[in-house]
Amino acid sequence: MTETDFGEPTPETCLRVAREAAALATAADDLALSAACRSTSRTQAHRDEVMHAVHRQAVEAERHAARAEQWAADPSMPDSALRYCASGAVDYAVRAQEAAGVEATAAALRTELDRKLTPAEHAERESERRRAEAEQEAEERAATGMDADNRHLARMNAYLAESAVPLLGWTAGHVRVLEAAETGRLYQCDGQVRQAPERGTWSGGRKVSRERTQDLHAAGFLVALDAADGARVLAATPMGQVALDLARLHPEGLYESDKAAYEARYARVAKRHKRMDDKKDAARRLPALEHRVSSYQRPVTLVEQEARAAREAAEQWEDEGGYCPGVETPAPAAEHRVEDAAVTAAAEPAAAPVTAGPSLPTGMYFLPLPSTRYSDWWAIRCGRCTGGMYTELPGEWNDRSDAARAAHDHYEAAHRPADDRLATEEIAELYRWPLSDAQRQVLSWTEYAEVAEFDDGFWALDCVPDRWDVNKRIARTRVTGLWAAGLLDVRLESNGRRCFVMSSTGQRVRRLLWRAERQGVIEPVAKDAKLSPIPKRSGGYPLLSEGRYFKGEKRRADDPVPTEPAPASVAVVPATAAAPTRTDQPLLRRLFAPHSAREQRPADVVREVIRRPQRILTPEERERVRDMALLNLQGALIMGITDPVPNASPMSEDAGAWVREHAWPAHWKAMEERYPFGFHRWSMCERGTCWNCLNGRHDICVHRQKGGPDVDGNREWVTSHQGRTVAEFIPRPGGEPCVWWCRCECPKDGPASARPAAKKKPAPAGPPAALEPVPAQAAATVWAPEAEAVQAALW
Repeated sequence: MTETDFGEPTPETCLRVAREAAALATAADDLALSAACRSTSRTQAHRDEVMHAVHRQAVEAERHAARAEQWAADPSMPDSALRYCASGAVDYAVRAQEAAGVEATAAALRTELDRKLTPAEHAERESERRRAEAEQEAEERAATGMDADNRHLARMNAYLAESAVPLLGWTAGHVRVLEAAETGRLYQCDGQVRQAPERGTWSGGRKVSRERTQDLHAAGFLVALDAADGARVLAATPMGQVALDLARLHPEGLYESDKAAYEARYARVAKRHKRMDDKKDAARRLPALEHRVSSYQRPVTLVEQEARAAREAAEQWEDEGGYCPGVETPAPAAEHRVEDAAVTAAAEPAAAPVTAGPSLPTGMYFLPLPSTRYSDWWAIRCGRCTGGMYTELPGEWNDRSDAARAAHDHYEAAHRPADDRLATEEIAELYRWPLSDAQRQVLSWTEYAEVAEFDDGFWALDCVPDRWDVNKRIARTRVTGLWAAGLLDVRLESNGRRCFVMSSTGQRVRRLLWRAERQGVIEPVAKDAKLSPIPKRSGGYPLLSEGRYFKGEKRRADDPVPTEPAPASVAVVPATAAAPTRTDQPLLRRLFAPHSAREQRPADVVREVIRRPQRILTPEERERVRDMALLNLQGALIMGITDPVPNASPMSEDAGAWVREHAWPAHWKAMEERYPFGFHRWSMCERGTCWNCLNGRHDICVHRQKGGPDVDGNREWVTSHQGRTVAEFIPRPGGEPCVWWCRCECPKDGPASARPAAKKKPAPAGPPAALEPVPAQAAATVWAPEAEAVQAALW
């Protein structure tokens, strides 16, 4: 524990006072709660306010007491912390008693916190504290051989190793290769990698994995130096030494086999590469550790500190002018001497200044890397791969000539075709593909985003590079046209999703279009091009929205096989009469009728449900419906809540009104007031008549079209006072469906009733005497299904 001020009470006293204060505050809270429970309607508001005030003070007192117990068990906390907690607990206990209206007996506890320690007690406590600290430091130094600062550095390195070692993708074999390189006896000769029996003898020895050695060398963990007899000595770079130390600190982060390490690296780079070959090549390469090198600092033991102090004392003698000619300078410590003469000779040429290397292609630059003891290292940055950004090419080189050759190879493979002028044959091929900007955008989305088909159409997922999770809808004809022309291919995934990728023809066309835009040869057209389909795809694209599938594609479990409708339905609505009937249908019929055949159930499939009677609105209720806003009226018609039929409920209407007024959130109440009979209170089975039957069109009743009622998902959501969903509520655990069946008495199956006759239009304009307008009563009689229907109140 740290040094405390003179005169503070003992920790045991502070802890006892905090507990007693919390107990007194809890007793006052109980008294206030009992008083609130016995309150009348006249005193309820005041006693509730007192109860909440006392409860807040009691909670704070208990929190200070709990913190005092926690800090008492922590030896790093000062003694003043316990006094602070005890004093706070006493203050809150006094406030709780005053708010509860009882005697403030907790104030007497303050006198116990004012006890002064004598000088002898204070000195004794300080001696005990320092003696305990010295014993603990001696034990830790004997166990670790390091002081406190270096022990803390070792703990930080252990935390760093836990996150860095799994990212290396190493096995125990990679660690053994670096350990062999650390001894200075790892060499390569005649295509074989061996560990020499002794330093300086580059022949014989135990064989070492050549594949792992090459991977470590390519990633920059090893450096090769020429030695005698045509051998090359492999030494660890600074990055390799750091990676080896981290792997020793956290061996659990190593993988069991090379296959497991490869799979881990593949899963890490799969999102950054699109082509399968690129993913595999990236997974075969070991990732570098350059961004972790600066975060690692090797701890120094006490023995090393003593050796360093002796060496610094000898070097300081020379720096202060104590050097005399003919007097040998004290030699440095053994850890900083180069013990191998062959390695020293090989390292001397690398210390010479590097001359200017060969020229690089336009837009490519040398990137100096951290140098090692033996040579300098370089990387290549390309400013043409990504617009406005520099891209570092994979690989590192300790020779500028090798780096320049790699840069020229990259230029020839990636940028030379873009700089060459388009040939006459290529320009002629481009005119065969007059794609618009939108069609070119779809091609580019298939390269770096995911273009997939869903039941509601085609979408490009996460298609904006600088924004998160932005999806855009694509026109159906645009995607299907590119697919039919052979520019896109469909990839069927295991989860039933269809994804689109560019075919080989699409990749070539997009590359030609990009080169043409750079050279100003061709411009995109304004409208989508009508591309000719290839013979294999001339039959059209099988859309999911129509229930069609590719040959060999597995039908989803939630998509039943469409069946043919009953002959009676076909006879009632012939195909030839569908077109003129649709034009004369009301607006709601045209907006909300099913758009695809797979949404309509067969006419002979009718679900048996309980038919409850239709509700007839009273004159007062009709007035409420007439006063509703037109937009809300349309919504109420669609949802069937213009004449809802409530279920029997154990809660009275007054109790329900109180709940809606005091318990519902504000946004619920605002929506509830927009509808004459409410909005949130109605479930699926309490809905009334559909809008077509209210309009007298029983032949196109909503549930006649669907062949059955609307079935609810039997799920509700529990929200907090802020409107956030906190839990899922299942009203019917038995799985009974909650359905809406139109309340109208018209039949929902079998032959449809005859369509009402249309209104007669007035005669053409003529002499005033010839005008005979149709009586209003006659027109209303034609559309009204019955005298007591809700039609007269709504239309």
